[in-house]
Amino acid sequence: MRVVRSVDPSAPNLAVDVSGRLEGQTPVVLIHGMGGDHTTWRPAAKVLRAAGRPTIAVDLRGHGRSEHADSYLLDDFSRDIERVVQELGLDRFDLVGHSLGAHAALRYAMGSPDRVRRLVLEEVPPMPRDDADLAEQIAPSATLGERVRGLRALAANPGPFLRFDRALPATVTGQFDVPDRLWWERLGAVDAPTLVISGGARSFLPGRLLETVAEALPDGRFVTIDAGHSVHRDARPEFLSALSRHVDG
Repeated sequence: MRVVRSVDPSAPNLAVDVSGRLEGQTPVVLIHGMGGDHTTWRPAAKVLRAAGRPTIAVDLRGHGRSEHADSYLLDDFSRDIERVVQELGLDRFDLVGHSLGAHAALRYAMGSPDRVRRLVLEEVPPMPRDDADLAEQIAPSATLGERVRGLRALAANPGPFLRFDRALPATVTGQFDVPDRLWWERLGAVDAPTLVISGGARSFLPGRLLETVAEALPDGRFVTIDAGHSVHRDARPEFLSALSRHVDG
C-alpha cells in the first residue's frame, strides 16, 4: 500500500493500492462504495492488469487503511480522488466507482472532465431533484437481500467493516435528503464516454432513475445486470465483461 500524505492537517492521509507501471497503458482508478475498501476490486484489478492496464485502488477517507476524518462531505470524497491523482502524476485515466465511490467519481469527472478518458458508474446514487425523488429514499442504503449477501462478504473479509468509521453513514446519507437540481445540470460537463450500471430490481436504487442519469450525460450508456446493489461482487463475470468492453473502447 502507498500512502498519500496530506499537507493540510484537516485532510486525512489516504491509502492507495497501486499495481503496474503507471507510465504504460492508461491507468484505471477504482473507487469502492461505502463500508468497503480497495480489496473489493481485486478481481477487477486482476483482469485489468492481465490486459496490461495499471490499476490504482483507493481507500476513501474513513475506510480501509486511510485515516478517519472530521468531514465527510460528498465533495470531500471527490477531492480525495484529486489528491491521489496529483500525487501519482496521472494526466489522463479511466475511472470506475461503486455506489458512494461512483458518486465521488462522477463529481470528480464534473470538475475535471479533461482528466477522465472513460467512466464506469456502478449503482451510482444521484442527488434528488425534488420531493418525489426524496420519497424514493435513493441515498446509499441496502435491501434485506443485500444485507444478507453483505454478511457473507463480511464473514469472508471482515477487515473493511472493522476499519470503517461508524460516524460516516449518517453524515453521508443526510446529504441526499436535500434536492440539488444543479447536480443534474452539471452532468453536461462530463466528456467521458460513461457506462452506468444498474443492479436491477434487487437494488434499492430504481433502475429507471439510473437510466435517467445515463441519458443526462453527453455520452452515457445504460446497462442492467440483475444482481442487486453490489454488481461487481454478486455478478462478477457479467460485471467484468461489461467493464472490460467499456474501458477497452
